[in-house]
Amino acid sequence: MTTTSQALAVVKGLIEANPQIHPESGDALPFYWQGDDAPLLPETPSPFIYTFFEAMRSDTIEIGGGRGRNRHRNPGAATIFVFVPIGWGLQYGTDYAEALATPLRSYRQNGVTVEGVTVYPGGPGSEIAVPGMDNEAKNYFWSGLDVEFYHDLIG
Repeated sequence: MTTTSQALAVVKGLIEANPQIHPESGDALPFYWQGDDAPLLPETPSPFIYTFFEAMRSDTIEIGGGRGRNRHRNPGAATIFVFVPIGWGLQYGTDYAEALATPLRSYRQNGVTVEGVTVYPGGPGSEIAVPGMDNEAKNYFWSGLDVEFYHDLIG
């Protein structure tokens, strides 16, 4: 039985296990997570990754012999924003997002099943308000990655 916290930790671990490398410095891009302190954006824009999670209403999918024995499906989603400096071009952001998507596709272990992974091009950072991120990303272009997953609980 996987709890919501455990499911989020599994997805977070999959994302962090696949570090993306800055093409000039050779350093791994920093990851920032919903609920952490908002990232302090550097004077000179540099790429970074920001992720937030959301949970949807669970559904009873199996009646298992009485109260406390039913199986509930708990869907969730991770929305990952890849921010790259304006002027780097669309391809850098979507390339990073595609690389992050690879280990998530067809994942089914540790009580978590990933149902869908979608990479999409974004736009100027000044045009969006990212939940949990206080900084204005006006010097950045973003690309996105949506991950839909679920875990089941008995109760």
